[in-house]
Amino acid sequence: MGKLVVLIDDDLNMIRLLRAVLEKNGYQVIPFLSGESALASLPDLKPAAVILDVVMPGMDGIDVLKQIRSQRRLAKLPVIMLTSRDSEVETVLGLELGADDYLSKPVRYHELLTRLKKWIVRTDALPASPSDLVRIHGITINRTACEVQFQEQPVTLTHLEFELLALLAASPGKVFTRDQLLDLLWHEEQNYETRTVDVHIRRLRKKLEDCGLNPQIIETVRSVGYRMGQAKD
Repeated sequence: MGKLVVLIDDDLNMIRLLRAVLEKNGYQVIPFLSGESALASLPDLKPAAVILDVVMPGMDGIDVLKQIRSQRRLAKLPVIMLTSRDSEVETVLGLELGADDYLSKPVRYHELLTRLKKWIVRTDALPASPSDLVRIHGITINRTACEVQFQEQPVTLTHLEFELLALLAASPGKVFTRDQLLDLLWHEEQNYETRTVDVHIRRLRKKLEDCGLNPQIIETVRSVGYRMGQAKD
């Protein structure tokens, strides 16, 4: 049985088209015409990914995304957002709030399938081993469980935030350029720009700060990229 994908879009014709494409390619699909109805069911459905329209009446896609990312059980769920507007502000806002990807309407089905597969595979197959633990600055990063703790309290991160933190923490002091980070974490995708890295770094720092950490443990190397600061014992 194929992976379950949840579609959230108020456009019934769009739902029908996307559902047909996804089911033809082996996915199970459960559609919702509103964000409210989807949020009520998501925790029980345990989907492999969500495809979420931005512009909807009532609760729009941005509000739905906020609710998804506020729930620990859904925090790492891949979310691909669809927008009918070619708006950089809208795209950056979605990334800031935890969207993993975005596509503009009209949707190119091959591109959607490629990106969907990428996120599902990446979430299912983390490169981890039973002893794969990193401890730095009071943070414990467990790649096997895909979990982060600070002072024994969980830190809720999206999948990409987790991968970014784990990569930097595994090599404290090493500078990663924005292009290197794009290649390592968004390696097969050609449409991203280096500002995507900045958006995810900013969001990751904010979550670390909210947990009581100094967000500047992730250091900016001006005009180059980022590094995890060395722990000071």
